Amino acid sequence: MSNRWAVLAILCLARTSMGLHLQVVAAVAPFLIADLGLTYTEVGLLIGLFMLPGAFLAMPGSLVSRRIGDRATLLGGLSLLTLGTGLLAVSPGFALAAVARLVSGAGGTLLTMQVAKVATDWFAGRELATALGILMGTFPLGIALAMATLGGLAAAATWQVAVAAIAASGALILTLVALFYRDLPRQEASDLERPRLWAIESRELRLVLVAGSAFAILNAGFVVFPSFTAPLLIERGRSEAQAGLLASWASLASIVSIPLAGYLLDRAGRTTLWLVLSALLTAVACLALPLQEPAWPWIVLFGIATAPVAVGLMALPGAVLRPDSRNTGFGLFFTMNYIGFALLPSVAGSLLDVTQSTAAPIWFGGALYLSIVPLVLLFRHLQRRPIPSGEELRDVPSYKS
Repeated sequence: MSNRWAVLAILCLARTSMGLHLQVVAAVAPFLIADLGLTYTEVGLLIGLFMLPGAFLAMPGSLVSRRIGDRATLLGGLSLLTLGTGLLAVSPGFALAAVARLVSGAGGTLLTMQVAKVATDWFAGRELATALGILMGTFPLGIALAMATLGGLAAAATWQVAVAAIAASGALILTLVALFYRDLPRQEASDLERPRLWAIESRELRLVLVAGSAFAILNAGFVVFPSFTAPLLIERGRSEAQAGLLASWASLASIVSIPLAGYLLDRAGRTTLWLVLSALLTAVACLALPLQEPAWPWIVLFGIATAPVAVGLMALPGAVLRPDSRNTGFGLFFTMNYIGFALLPSVAGSLLDVTQSTAAPIWFGGALYLSIVPLVLLFRHLQRRPIPSGEELRDVPSYKS
């Protein structure tokens, strides 16, 4: 396969698949609770466990991919993703389900790191921003598809059938990648060299840790909202299928809003202002949903309002990392993201168990978005400090503060 747009289509399928596998637990949560006797805390933990392997694999994963190649890494990630979800479909209780989620999460980590790298290789210097924007929007597509379809399928059949359907879709995408994707015919010499494991200045380290913390909080909030919106809607009298479909509207809205936000931020400037406003408006949607009917305006507002802060935070590391520190810097960035992503959803589930209020985890999601604001301001404060002699600030012109 030599057509870069065809390659992007394959990558988008892989990224969509990750959204499906991530959200499968949330989509069938009422059935897991009823059939396996799980608590909401355990459901939240199963959601978060998908991201836990990334805390340990994010940095070494990029080094492994250089050794074995892009195609092998993509196939390995998809294989683990599919295997873990297949194991979840036959899990009789929490213990095996937790193992299944860790296996899937390991595959998801490899896949997340690799699809962005492969897209950059194929589109470097030619519509890279457009390609990455499209790719970023496919993840919420997978989340939306899971929330919109799996509840109804589980109600019509069983939750095991619904989960197995996601595993089957992963196997199909794995087959497509194996048949049609090939690595670029030539590699730069630098790709063949053994990369340094640790190459980052102290100033860059501080900035990346702040940006990674904010990005972790963002992604946790993005998953907590649709995951715990469904129980809220069920409590209000909707069926599992109706609740899942309505909760998916947030992800559906973000499919369009995220690429569009990247395009607009690229031209509008004043990124800090847009990040703060975006985080605040998303928090308003979280705080208002449990208090107001109809629910759909707040769900759609969440999906639209979260887009600028999602795109803007993703761009922050590239604004401060020098070329020779980007490997280490992005590894740290994703490590922070995965740690937060693994822990915070279980907090939301615990809040529901303790308070017996379906509003509590939604409000927790709002608090997460509010906490992004001081982190963005701290990042800009650290960024404006004088640059030590010998270092050059590598800013991204289209994401000026």
